[in-house]
Amino acid sequence: MRFQQHIFLIAIFAGLASCGHGNLSNDNATITVNGRLKPNLTTYTYGTNLLQVDASTSYFVESTVIVPLASFEGDSVQATLKDMGIRQNPGPELYNVISITPLP
Repeated sequence: MRFQQHIFLIAIFAGLASCGHGNLSNDNATITVNGRLKPNLTTYTYGTNLLQVDASTSYFVESTVIVPLASFEGDSVQATLKDMGIRQNPGPELYNVISITPLP
């Protein structure tokens, strides 16, 4: 009985420790996409911008390399994105823009 109580408490603490934190991803993939850069007007607390590829595909982005991304807002761009391994639960992945080029 005592063993079951310990297991139960460990499960509770593990669940509490993960609440409110992003889930880490191990892949850190890099992708290149074309889309329109928009300001992040959502309730998610991360990402300075939204890169919308089409009606059903978009990426939450920020950049530690391209500052400021705001100079590309409203433009069609080609961007190379690196998965930062950050997820809010629930929520989308966050990507770092490592290069960006305006499209004609």
